[in-house]
Amino acid sequence: MVLHRKLGVEGSVKAQLMESPEWSGLAEYEVQLVEQSVSIGRHEKGEVIFSEGDSCGGLYFLTSGLVCIRKARSKPNSTLVKIARPGDTLGYRPLLAAQNHRASAEALVASTSCFVEKSLVELLMRSNPTLGINFLKRAAVELGEAEERFHQSVSLSVKERFIRLLVALQAEYGHVEEDGKMIVELPVSRADLAAMLGVRRESLSRAIHELSDEGLVQLIGRHLELHEGQSDENLYRD
Repeated sequence: MVLHRKLGVEGSVKAQLMESPEWSGLAEYEVQLVEQSVSIGRHEKGEVIFSEGDSCGGLYFLTSGLVCIRKARSKPNSTLVKIARPGDTLGYRPLLAAQNHRASAEALVASTSCFVEKSLVELLMRSNPTLGINFLKRAAVELGEAEERFHQSVSLSVKERFIRLLVALQAEYGHVEEDGKMIVELPVSRADLAAMLGVRRESLSRAIHELSDEGLVQLIGRHLELHEGQSDENLYRD
């Protein structure tokens, strides 16, 4: 169970909060309200922050680590729908809709979050409508992204969809070594990658083998190597 303790927002956390597209519209006195009431939660790897079906008691602002958002209560059959990163706010859609959580949040690595209680969020939204509008904009963007993923699921092959996912993961988690080789340490398992694509693990394995045979990538466990000289354009070629 995650224990929260009342703390003022540390300088770095406050800076992260104010860099967020959703929270940046707060006035100084509103930031002070958050500073006085925020709770800091420290979550170990594998720890559940909230579960699908739980009452939504507020928002979680992720300040460090990685958190996976999963659908379905049965973990063996759950589907990973999103990876949350520092700067992301969790739980805003059920809060706005006055619903229970419709997904679960689990720490992929040791993570830290700031918890803002529902009553304070609602107070801030009443006094500063920009906050609510910003979250509505975020919801609209995520809806558009969901529509695009659905379009890809019916119009692109598994291989093409996996390539697009790899490019996104490369941009987020990749680094270039001294020899010029692009390395990506994948934050999730192959089973989760397949779930993100909406395909069976066997189908993903075939796509991986095809890319490996073409000399584009090599994937060992969660260690992905983009072979030297390969670019996003090369990955995208048919």
